[in-house]
Amino acid sequence: MKIVTIIVLVVIALFVLLPILSGNASIPEDLSPIEIGDFIKDYVHYWLTALRRVF
Repeated sequence: MKIVTIIVLVVIALFVLLPILSGNASIPEDLSPIEIGDFIKDYVHYWLTALRRVF
């Protein structure tokens, strides 16, 4: 694998896992619409807050 591919994979993994590992977005326990909606809401809220702090 080229180094660029590895870097891209690491960046994608961080983008997906940071909200979960920080505890801001909990993994849904079941696939009910409410659980999925809460996960997406927390996930988006994490990234919006992070972007506001950076910019």
